[in-house]
Amino acid sequence: MMEGYLLALILFLPLMGGLMAYTFPSKSGIIASSFILITTFLGAYYLSFVQGVLWTFQFEWLPGFLLGFFVDRSSAILILLVSLISFLVHIFSMFYLSDDKHKDRYYLKLGFFTFSMLGLLMSDHLILLFIFWELVGFSSYMLIIFWFKNLKNAKSGRIAFMTNRITDLILYVGLLMLMGSGYDGFISNLGPLTSNASSTTIGICLLIGVLGKSAQFPFFTWLPRAMAGPVPVSALIHAATMVAAGVYLLFRLFEVFDPYLLNWIASLGLLTAFLAALIASFQTDMKAVLAYSTISQLGYMVMGMGVGANDMALFHLWTHAFFKAGLFLCIGSIMRYLSIQAPTTDVQDMRSMGGLKSYLPFTFWTYLVCMMALLGLPFFSGFISKEGILVSAFFWALRSENGLALSLPIAALGISFLTAYYMGKQLLLVFFGSYRGGKLFKISKKSWSEKIPILVLAILSTSFFYRINLPGVDFIFLEYWLGPQPQVVGSWMPLVAGSSFLMVLLGLGFSYWNYGRRSIHKVNSFNYSRLSIFVQNGFYLDKFYIEILVPSFDWLAFKTSKIDTVLINPLLNTMSIIVVILSKLTDLFDKLIVDGLVSLVKKVVQILGLLFTKFHSERVQMHFVSAIIGLVIILVWLKFVI
Repeated sequence: MMEGYLLALILFLPLMGGLMAYTFPSKSGIIASSFILITTFLGAYYLSFVQGVLWTFQFEWLPGFLLGFFVDRSSAILILLVSLISFLVHIFSMFYLSDDKHKDRYYLKLGFFTFSMLGLLMSDHLILLFIFWELVGFSSYMLIIFWFKNLKNAKSGRIAFMTNRITDLILYVGLLMLMGSGYDGFISNLGPLTSNASSTTIGICLLIGVLGKSAQFPFFTWLPRAMAGPVPVSALIHAATMVAAGVYLLFRLFEVFDPYLLNWIASLGLLTAFLAALIASFQTDMKAVLAYSTISQLGYMVMGMGVGANDMALFHLWTHAFFKAGLFLCIGSIMRYLSIQAPTTDVQDMRSMGGLKSYLPFTFWTYLVCMMALLGLPFFSGFISKEGILVSAFFWALRSENGLALSLPIAALGISFLTAYYMGKQLLLVFFGSYRGGKLFKISKKSWSEKIPILVLAILSTSFFYRINLPGVDFIFLEYWLGPQPQVVGSWMPLVAGSSFLMVLLGLGFSYWNYGRRSIHKVNSFNYSRLSIFVQNGFYLDKFYIEILVPSFDWLAFKTSKIDTVLINPLLNTMSIIVVILSKLTDLFDKLIVDGLVSLVKKVVQILGLLFTKFHSERVQMHFVSAIIGLVIILVWLKFVI
């Protein structure tokens, strides 16, 4: 029972912290961070002894309709992840938004966002999960448009919000169909569906929801637009929360998907990883490079789910959260520094930078550590998770009956080349050479709220953290995640790791050949070739949606309205007039015929009644005369007629 109360406290502490920060704006950062810190400690406490299902709780939402929460190993790990990343982002925000007048509102939204994500991780029922799923989308929208007075930011937030609402609607249909297929709605009770057309439809609907939330092809265009928010928000959204929700949902509902659909999931993940890495290679905006890098790494995770490497994919989500958040915060430090030292310079354009290694040495070295983790080099966290997915993909291909299956892991190896290329490009343009934007000055001292989060994330991006058996803890992180692996997988590891390492070296070398030796003018000319413009703009998918697809729907709606105006409305009006005329004719017939006939009958009855009344009221003589007259009439009738 105590576990339930404390886990409920984990859920509501971020929201309480946000409300308290909003109430006391002068200390908003400290207050909000303190509440998140307690949440992180509680998450670490539960993770230290969780075995199987830690906590289940059900309650009656409507008469006869139950909802519930549960926490198991996977959700406990992600609860700790979200809490820790959120805490570090809170701390960094104290530095990054130190001059902002609306910090109280910012921390309130940040707390609400964390609360929504934790609720999603704890939800056991499909309806409850969807409620928190939408709360995550709404709170992320509020954070993206934090600087809403900038119309560009507001537009970007609106596009991100609407894209997710479209895919969420399809997801909702899939969840309702899933509940209507015989399940009680509790995720812990889900199992494989009977293979039929209905199960395929359910799987496709659920998959579209995953693709939308995790920014997978063809719905990845919204995530780069989410960069409109503050850098700490970008770190939170990209690292461990919003975009990770789709991967988590895929993990939870994995048994619902049939093998055929899983093959499509693996292919879509690979396609997304490749396209996003290719687009990132041609970006000149620092944040855009990391945004597309996130999409690419999420593609790796989705591909891992498709090939059956569930734990590995979730483990990559864990490692990716730390090194990607670290990279974003390093970028935030650079942007903050340049906004003060060179206010006229575009603080996101890498072509106007250079030589920042000597000005920001701490940022450089921590950036380098996180970058190595992203590349998946040995001794860094990304090596364990990324190579694990690749090895599992090769193992999946060898078991597959499809001869083309082996092309998937081979293509995935090629993405390592692109990843190394665009990260090497960013490293060279930002930190090496000479500064191209004017004169700069070294900063004398860094703020602790800037250094500590970046340093912690850099440490967590090394592989040593995942191989240490902590005192008093019953598990080793690596073994806890991976579990026993087939021997064939272990035998493939050196070959796959060696091939991936070679691709990384080639990518870094090609990056140095293009950007390390060239002058900035040659770099600019290379970036603005026709091919690069096409790729740089994301193959114009965003433009296609905004300028072609949306106007097409508008045109269809307009034509539909025309049909309604020209045909349907006149038809309905004519029918209404006919109905009115018929009603009036019916009323007239009722008055003249029916009412007239009734009146006539009434009059006849009244006359007859008067006659009979008069007849019965005369003397006996009158009756006798009447009898004589009747007798005469009868005799005449008998004589002349018969």
